[in-house]
Amino acid sequence: MAEPELPIFAGEADLATLYTTLKRTFREAKLATPDLDARLLVVETLNVTTAQLIANPRLAIPAALVGELEVRARERLAGRSIGRILGRRAFWSLDLRVSDATLEPRPETETVVELALTVLQPPDRAAAIADLGVGSGAILLAVLTERPAAFGVGVDISLGCLVQARRNAERHGLAARAAFVAANFGAALGARFDLVVSNPPYVSTGTIATLDRTVREFDPRLALDGGADGLDAYRTVFAHAEAILAPAGTLIVEIDPAAADAVTGEAARHRLEVVSMANDLNGVPRAMSLRRGDG
Repeated sequence: MAEPELPIFAGEADLATLYTTLKRTFREAKLATPDLDARLLVVETLNVTTAQLIANPRLAIPAALVGELEVRARERLAGRSIGRILGRRAFWSLDLRVSDATLEPRPETETVVELALTVLQPPDRAAAIADLGVGSGAILLAVLTERPAAFGVGVDISLGCLVQARRNAERHGLAARAAFVAANFGAALGARFDLVVSNPPYVSTGTIATLDRTVREFDPRLALDGGADGLDAYRTVFAHAEAILAPAGTLIVEIDPAAADAVTGEAARHRLEVVSMANDLNGVPRAMSLRRGDG
């Protein structure tokens, strides 16, 4: 029988001690960003500001909040990300709620948004947008925030994702310009769209076991697994593109930088031509825009 874990905080209940102890614990556990993780958990859980960590270090913390911080710290040590623990993640200019059903939005996906905004010009242009595999709503809602005359449809096979995306749209005042549909990518869409965006699952099945623990154990497998070669979802998206893209419409997909050539080849088999590629902040290809070869 395993011995019970010792408490992290051992009854200490002033702000400075809790913060210092958590930083030390996370450093000893070799987390990638121990100090940042500790600060975020302390600020969010104990309802204090970053300034109070400096100005009021001896602030007494109620036992109930210390217990909640202990629980969240254990979750982080078990591999759950800060975003999943707090139930939200910053993306673009948005504060998005996430759940166990949704992929946690990541900074590199903002490259898709940036490329989409270059397509939707001028900014006041009326446009119809479809997001295939909408997840938390990150890409679609970020684009709608920047393009006030646009209307979007978010599609996902996961009802849990659709619930979360709709809630995020409501939180950010975008519900009137967004609709959500349960379907497999573009299969149920009868309209034509000026812009179609997608961050499809593109991790090859055999590679999932090698991913970071926070991804392989806590992101939904449905949002990760792209099949044996990582291209299954692209094949579906590309097959649907001909029916749902307007004649001069653009399709933008997120890609694995290492798979750029493979995705380009698959697109060509569906009569889609690459218009441009965009690099993420690491300087590697992350988003690809395509148009119909006869467009």
